[in-house]
Amino acid sequence: MRKIFTLAALALTSMIFAQEEVTKTETGGRHSFSVNGTFSDPSQAGISYEYSRKSDEKYKTSNVVNLSYGIMNYEVDNSNFDIDGYGFVIELGSRTYFNKVKHAGVYYSNYLSYGNIKFDENIDGENFDGTYSYFSFFSPEVGYKIDLNGFTIDPFIGIMWKLEIKGKGDIDNKNVDEWAPRAGLKIGYRF
Repeated sequence: MRKIFTLAALALTSMIFAQEEVTKTETGGRHSFSVNGTFSDPSQAGISYEYSRKSDEKYKTSNVVNLSYGIMNYEVDNSNFDIDGYGFVIELGSRTYFNKVKHAGVYYSNYLSYGNIKFDENIDGENFDGTYSYFSFFSPEVGYKIDLNGFTIDPFIGIMWKLEIKGKGDIDNKNVDEWAPRAGLKIGYRF
């Protein structure tokens, strides 16, 4: 009787661990490629690449790279001076999903960001040109990634604290906020 009980306990234990192992595996690829649009200062339109890291930790994690075309409106307070600039934004970051099974659902992330926006326009016969640049190491966001058999939809919101590099030309950083709220959407494919 004791041998039967011991064998039953061992069999039950192996079934429990086998069940747990199945729930920890994720089907599908570890790479995700998407197009993104972000409304912020500067606003962005670009591409995003996410590499899902394998881990047996409590939460799933990944690395993210965003390469975007930046669009920024420069406006001087108490005047009618308003000009648009165009440039690029590069963001490198990590993302943590509150999900033990797969890289989807609610997440938070943070990015290291660099942006460079150039302005060059004639206003009332005068040439206005300059460059606005910033670096950010505090750019947290919260989002929800929906994974529909490889097709991903990823809305998010957040905020960015920009460490502004002294403006060049006619750009004065006093007219740009250091804190910029962010909201956006990424649509892509996981492979």
